[in-house]
Amino acid sequence: MTRDKRLVVFHDDILDNASTGTGLISQLDYDQISGVRTKARDGADIEGQPIEAFEDVLGYCRDLGLGLIVEIKDRLEGTAHLENVVRLLEHTDMFGRALISSFDHVVLRAIKSVAPQARTMGINYHRLADPAAAARSANMDMMNTDYPQFAPDVADGLHRAGVGVSHYLPRPEYFALRRKYGADYHDELRAYLRAGLIDMLVCDDVAWTKECVTDCGLAVVGLNSGD
Repeated sequence: MTRDKRLVVFHDDILDNASTGTGLISQLDYDQISGVRTKARDGADIEGQPIEAFEDVLGYCRDLGLGLIVEIKDRLEGTAHLENVVRLLEHTDMFGRALISSFDHVVLRAIKSVAPQARTMGINYHRLADPAAAARSANMDMMNTDYPQFAPDVADGLHRAGVGVSHYLPRPEYFALRRKYGADYHDELRAYLRAGLIDMLVCDDVAWTKECVTDCGLAVVGLNSGD
């Protein structure tokens, strides 16, 4: 959130590492940020784009008929910024097509207090001792487990608690390198999908992810209201 209370879509809280600008977003007005362009952290040559206002991204996704995972990065006192997220989702008719996610499970619990009907997803990197208890503590609708921490017992426990199961995968190049040495995750992944252990796959390579699902004889369903 900017100094003048606008929400922007950007990974970092600071401009210096991944844009042509400098400074903390929270200390700058949106007009100071809107002309800044993104850049790669590793110095790779990319065609940068402006840092967009959240409502503009929502309108773009609405017009294309897309669902959206909205990840909350800021951790601020109170719920004003979360109320702003919900207000913009409702204003752009994207509330029913959005899944609100965060690594900060306290934030997800707060979102539910602001908008009980919001769909939320907790993200974690770790193998939790009791994933279902963690999900219930934040009133999550879904929990994501990153590769390689995912396991059938994680999914079983979440499903028994009425919580959806998301699984984050690295890009296919990651698995292709390991396949050279005889370590192939694909057979396990397909078995998990066919057994109904995974409700959603998340990966930067959308086409490859879709292929993983359809190869199992399953249909890809959009993140839309009622689906």
